[in-house]
Formats: sequence, C-alpha cells, structure tokens
Amino acid sequence: MRIVKYLEQVLNDLTEFNNPKILDIGCGSGVPTLWLAEKYIGTITAIDTDKHLLGFLEHKIQRKKTSSKIETKNVSFFDLVTASECYDLILAEGFLNVVGFEMGFKRVIEKIKIGGYFIIHDEYKDHDSKIAIIDKNNCKIVNSLYLDETIWWRDFYGQLENEINKPENTHLRNLFINEIKEIDQYKKNPSLFKSIYYVVLKY
Repeated sequence: MRIVKYLEQVLNDLTEFNNPKILDIGCGSGVPTLWLAEKYIGTITAIDTDKHLLGFLEHKIQRKKTSSKIETKNVSFFDLVTASECYDLILAEGFLNVVGFEMGFKRVIEKIKIGGYFIIHDEYKDHDSKIAIIDKNNCKIVNSLYLDETIWWRDFYGQLENEINKPENTHLRNLFINEIKEIDQYKKNPSLFKSIYYVVLKY
C-alpha cells in the first residue's frame, strides 16, 4: 500500500542507526515491517495478537528472504518480555489509540534507549494533551505529519478494498475481517479517519 510512503517521509530526517534494534507493535500483515527491513541494516521484532495476519507476514518474509532480519511473535506488547531500554526504534501504528495514549506511551517508552525514537501513528484528536504527555516523560517531538481522511481512502482503504475483492483472493477474506469492518466504518463517516504521525525522541 502507498500509505507506507508517509512513514518514509517522517523517518527521512532521522540520524542513520548503526545496526538498530527495532520493534513493530501490532505489525499486522507487515507492510511497514518489510519496509523497515529494507531501510535499516538491523533486526526487527514484529509482534501482533492476530496469528493469521502474522502467518501472512511470515509467508512474505520467506518469499523476500528476510528471515535473518525479522522475527515475528504472536504476543501482546504487554506480555512481551524484554529488558528496559533495549530498542533503538519502536513503531506503533494505531496501538496507542487502542490501549490509551498516556498509559501506552509510558509503557512503550520504557523499552526505548536514550537517544532512540518512538514512531507513533495515532488518530488526530487531543493533540495538545498528547504533546503534554510526551513532554513530561523526558521526550520531545522532532517531526510530525498530519494525514486527512482523503489520504486514507486514496492510499490505503480504496486499494485494500480492491485487493480483497479480487476473485483470486476470495479464500483470504477471513484474514481481513477487521479491515473490512474498518472500510465500512470509513464509508459511513470518513471524517473520523484523520490521523497524525509523531516522531518522538527519548532524551
């Protein structure tokens, strides 16, 4: 999906990492995961609670021969056992929207090294309160990117709907039940699908 180009845009100005350790929370079918594997010479842990979507990602990892760089885990972030401050970069696409911004932010930032980055993609609301939460946790926003609802249809949901509805993909529809629900929600109220990327530096 072309939506990954916006992730690329917000990451372009970051200092290049030397063999970074990356965590992708709620990786789904792994479009951003695979892009990160192409961009950085390092290792990625991709986690999701949906084992069917992880299976789809694992198939793509084998096809692209990137198994040495990407490890998948069928686990919730809150059940992931790691040391504190062990990641150089963590990506969370929609995760904080699900678990609550303040609680989720505090838990994730514990896993990031000083000088590391937290890439947040979240719904666009309560902007000022989110900035305050970030500031009081020894972090600062170094880049951001607002995405309006038209972008979501043009670069993601419209393409996804076309892909799901292809006759040859009929047998895969059960893997995309949640995405089909999201498409229906978008059609009912597109204005709810405004979002923003925050690139957060932990100092």
